[in-house]
Amino acid sequence: MANIFRDQQNILYVCLGDSWGTRERMALKDCLIAKETGHNVFLYCLKDSIINLKAKERAIDCLYHSGGLSLNFLKWHRLNDFVQNLSKFDIRLVHCYDLSFLFPASFYLKRRIQIPLVFTFNHEIEKFYKRFWHKSLIRRIDQILLPIKEMADGVHGHLDVPIRKFEYTGLGVCEYLKKSSEHKSSGSWFIGCAVGGHEKKIDFLRPIISAVNSLNIKGTLNKKVKLLIYSEKKWEKFLLHKPTKDLIKSLNGNDHIFLEYTDSLVESCLKVDAWVGLDVREPIEDLLLNSILNDTPSIAPRTYATMELFRKRGSLGETYKSGDAREMREKIEKIFKNYKFYCQTITDQKSELIAEFGIEFYKKQLLKAYEKILTKRERLASKRSFKSL
Repeated sequence: MANIFRDQQNILYVCLGDSWGTRERMALKDCLIAKETGHNVFLYCLKDSIINLKAKERAIDCLYHSGGLSLNFLKWHRLNDFVQNLSKFDIRLVHCYDLSFLFPASFYLKRRIQIPLVFTFNHEIEKFYKRFWHKSLIRRIDQILLPIKEMADGVHGHLDVPIRKFEYTGLGVCEYLKKSSEHKSSGSWFIGCAVGGHEKKIDFLRPIISAVNSLNIKGTLNKKVKLLIYSEKKWEKFLLHKPTKDLIKSLNGNDHIFLEYTDSLVESCLKVDAWVGLDVREPIEDLLLNSILNDTPSIAPRTYATMELFRKRGSLGETYKSGDAREMREKIEKIFKNYKFYCQTITDQKSELIAEFGIEFYKKQLLKAYEKILTKRERLASKRSFKSL
């Protein structure tokens, strides 16, 4: 039986793409957890991508994908780097985060029965994968890790993966003991939101900028609202820098809308009075949970996950229809007019939220899943060896 704390493993994490969001932060978190536990960790990614740069800062060894991101069946033969790395570094476990890479990974691991394949889902699945060849590859998946329980039905329905292969991990959010007051003052309400640094169009920022600007013009709150748009990429190097500045200037918002550079988006949640989630591709952002666990009410895009969270836990924040600046403005106004109520709700629910989404629970679930599937693969490999005698 495998012992995840005693037996050192060589683990390959696969996270391609040049975006920076919950998925990439979870991949880095998993790398660090495995590394701290004593395992040899390798991250298979695109060279000079944001996750590659972040991994280097954390002394994580990176292996590079040299092919394109189009991974249809006819291009699987170009994945020589991935296949060679499996043998070169004696990989004992593969953990994948990209749906596009899941099927080629399953294909190349078919004959490597001793290597478990883990997949983390934290995004919506738009297609159904139920053709014969899909089913053959999906069977190779040993474990699917889900950050929220509500994703189980969707993943099961689209991929037809047995429920017994699901493991719930939460989002691994940390609670900070001291709240930062860097940007706070008694004279204004501060709202924070984040951009990844990879976006190329400004459309997703227009609603929040318009909502804050409209709220200040309306003047129904006792304090002015200031918006801080955080990025871990310097704005001067960001494609959206000029169009965002132009939009702010056109709305006369230079005195209440600011573009901020930060070393850590996670810590930026501590600097504001409310946090606004902008990414609708994910059922729920890790930054939203991070802000809530650190006593900051949140305004989240209306998804099944955020609606269920607020239904179960009460008024931790509000939801809005994606792209609706008017509703966003109304929800921000509602939170600031009843701010103590939302903060008290968070305080009342904090212990349960930490138990469900905290970092300790996340570590426990992740390592338990690794140990279980490593044991399963060891038994399978030994049975095959015995039969061949």
